[in-house]
Amino acid sequence: MRRVLQRQQVKPIYRCRDGSFTEDPGRCTGGAELLLTPEQRLRLSKLMSALLRHIPEEAGLKLDEAGWVGVRELARAIRERWRRKELYWWLRPEHIVAVALLDPRGRFQLDEAGRRIRAAYGHSVRVELDYEPVPWEKLPPVLYHGTVRQRLHSIMRCGLLPMRRIAVHLAADRATAAEVGRRHGTDVVILRVSTECLHRHGLPVRRASSKIFLVDHVPPDCITVED
Repeated sequence: MRRVLQRQQVKPIYRCRDGSFTEDPGRCTGGAELLLTPEQRLRLSKLMSALLRHIPEEAGLKLDEAGWVGVRELARAIRERWRRKELYWWLRPEHIVAVALLDPRGRFQLDEAGRRIRAAYGHSVRVELDYEPVPWEKLPPVLYHGTVRQRLHSIMRCGLLPMRRIAVHLAADRATAAEVGRRHGTDVVILRVSTECLHRHGLPVRRASSKIFLVDHVPPDCITVED
């Protein structure tokens, strides 16, 4: 049921005549053509996330030290890896670019030329993300983290730790944190993290996207539980 609901929320992607991509074909001058159905978009986005964050070797990819790989290389690797199942025979670099540009949580980054792509955050493979720390005075006073109640005792004792990821992920808003928390169960708890407290501990915070911030860890005294 949850998977069906997720597919219903994903919108198709259209390509306008000028080569731009949109979820609303009415914004295109001169018409638009369907590029990705909701199901294709969802499936490709999940696969891109898995390959760029966790298992590049599954498609024979080698990320550079900062997590980048060529867009054409990624499209070719996906086509070749799943060729026998005929899942991605249609895949071209423009599909990769469209998914990256229109991702609602900014999970992907393209370089200035649009020729390389990487995951913006969420890595379990070791990469050196080159994000500069955000000056403390420019951070929101509170960031959020979604989890489930059964993990709460451990978190309040040890703080938030990266676990299998290379950093702790904090959300800019409660809704994003809740969405992440629901991946782990239905009894979701929202944690509020004080950025002033992180600053007192000397823990730099880096922005990975418009909605996600990264920190090495979060001490217990920086965390409060939302009622």
